[in-house]
Amino acid sequence: MSVAFVAPGRSMQIGPGQVALWRPLRSGPSTSDDSSFNGPWPNAIAGLSGWWDAGGLADALGAAGTPVSGWNDAVVSLRDKSGNNTALAPYSFGTAAGPPAITSRLSGLLGGLGRVAGGPATLAPALDPDLGFRIADASFQSSTNWTRYLVWSRPNWRQNSGRDANPITLIASGNTPVLWADGASGQGRLLLFPGSSSQATLTSTLTRRHTHSIVLRNRPGTGVDVWLDDAQVASGIVNSVASTSPAPMTLLHDTTLLGGAQCWFHEAATWERALSDAEVATLQQCAGRWCRGPRRGVLLVVNGQSNAINYALNDGAAQLLAQGVAWHLGALAGNVLATAGNPASYTMLGGHGLYPAVNGTYPGSFLNDPNDGSSPSAWQLGGDGLATEAALNALSAEDQQDICALIWPWSETDSLRSYSEKPTFLAAAERFLLLERGMIGRAAGDLPLVWWNAIPYGIAGGMQMHREVVAAMAADPAQNVVIGNPQTSDSNPRGSSWDPTTGIAVGGDTAHRDGADNQRFARLAAPLVARAVLKTGRGDTLSQIPAGLPATGGPRIVHAYRQSSTVLIVTIQHDAGSDLIVPLQAASGAGFSVMDGGSVDYPGVIVPAAGCLRIDPAHLQVTLPQPLQNASASCNLYYPYGNTAIGRGNAITDNYSTVAPPAGWDIAGDLGSDWRLDFPLAATATPIALSDIPG
Repeated sequence: MSVAFVAPGRSMQIGPGQVALWRPLRSGPSTSDDSSFNGPWPNAIAGLSGWWDAGGLADALGAAGTPVSGWNDAVVSLRDKSGNNTALAPYSFGTAAGPPAITSRLSGLLGGLGRVAGGPATLAPALDPDLGFRIADASFQSSTNWTRYLVWSRPNWRQNSGRDANPITLIASGNTPVLWADGASGQGRLLLFPGSSSQATLTSTLTRRHTHSIVLRNRPGTGVDVWLDDAQVASGIVNSVASTSPAPMTLLHDTTLLGGAQCWFHEAATWERALSDAEVATLQQCAGRWCRGPRRGVLLVVNGQSNAINYALNDGAAQLLAQGVAWHLGALAGNVLATAGNPASYTMLGGHGLYPAVNGTYPGSFLNDPNDGSSPSAWQLGGDGLATEAALNALSAEDQQDICALIWPWSETDSLRSYSEKPTFLAAAERFLLLERGMIGRAAGDLPLVWWNAIPYGIAGGMQMHREVVAAMAADPAQNVVIGNPQTSDSNPRGSSWDPTTGIAVGGDTAHRDGADNQRFARLAAPLVARAVLKTGRGDTLSQIPAGLPATGGPRIVHAYRQSSTVLIVTIQHDAGSDLIVPLQAASGAGFSVMDGGSVDYPGVIVPAAGCLRIDPAHLQVTLPQPLQNASASCNLYYPYGNTAIGRGNAITDNYSTVAPPAGWDIAGDLGSDWRLDFPLAATATPIALSDIPG
């Protein structure tokens, strides 16, 4: 997957020739994978002459003629599972731009074959417009008995082909189209024998994104019968294919320049006889392993200021987040709406908070503060908010329906406010969230907000205010807010020089997070965003995320016992990990501080920790460099305090990267080793009062 969507007709650039991601969701979620499918299989039907399956790795052959070793590997051919040794090979009219890849989780846990090509102004995944597949000498003659079976998925309308308004060919006999589908918005026809006197419309309700199976059966003198998914949609259609010698069967290509259907191939099978109705019913049961029908899209909307712009447009983190969400949902595509630069239509603007901060020193007009003392619950959209509304309104109706989460990597200038502004900022955040959802007619329960814990930029009181507001909204079920990254202080200044052996970073732009950290934030947030989407009923081919995958974003502090005036025993509650890791600067106490007396408004003495060590999988010992002076109830533990930067690699983490995932849920195995992560200890949204009782 490679494309993100920043505006109609404008792709999100994340690097040379790259754009961000597009993947869909489906109504009526289900689960499909071969571990739970008990058959039947096509070889249960007598006379099988060919069978090609891209649902898994076993039959995808690489250059050496042996099965590929993993997902995303290049494929030279698919092995014929019928035993007749007729390979299914890639087909291109021109010189192939590259081989197809075996790709995971395109229909539940099942995969498919295709090649992502990307391209300007395309929605992801933009598949290769000149790639199809071919099987030698498969008859479609009217004078012979035969049965043909195909399963495919289409992630998007035709794009970047130079012929985007034209139909796509799903099956061709030689150069003769047998099965067409409309390739652009406006019609949803599936046509048999298109352009001939026998042309038949099999359905007019194909959606932009779909997975379908088709069975074609020819009987001389009777004609062609057709089943789409589990329903018979035509019978006795006159076969218009000339009665000549068998020609190659081309799938997902019309055999002309840039004639690829831009669909994923899943499965095909052939019989050189006409199956009985009972055998067709068995074949339909075979197709039941695939999640067939309409598919819906994942579309994430990103709001914020300069760090959001870096996150979405410069670092590709929004793409990674969409990719990860789509993976967890078993979806075909994912996309991002994250725009900046158009003065009248954008979702992000550098330096702009939710509304003006510090007496107008820092601008922001997502909400218009009338400066009349009125409650934010009555404030209206300001210029930034109206620009966000314009960006959303520019989407087509079908794209608006795909929006499944709002993403706010957003805190910077809002963290410069005083702590006393907390009630106003809380009410303002709730107000803008309500108005943004209303821009597309959505209620809270239908559109989650995913907000990160404030990055280490701001003043101590403002940082604490922001953390408490995000936590308060996340604790209110009526708001439907998820903290996607409970810890962001474990990151480095943008462009800094970092030594991974010590965890020390030097230089850089302290107001902005480094690209590597933004990408890590996206990967860490993916399972939490996916879970939030599932709760709204907008899942696709996977209806649930199993236990054992992250649900809260990592471990968190639940108790702090004052063993002595210089030693604390901190109790940790795990999420999906089972142990604690104290790396690099964490061993020196990085991030831990105790406020000795005082309050957020009137801070007492801040005592940074001098050391930290693991006691057992759920307890840490934190050592202070000086004795605490106040009673335990008046001492509060922070992790971290204010704008303290812990730095990349220096946070306490769990051991999630070493925990065996449930079967079929190894995201690093599917998407790459960068997804194998430990989750950091969450920041303290509110300080933890010390206790004289062990936890």
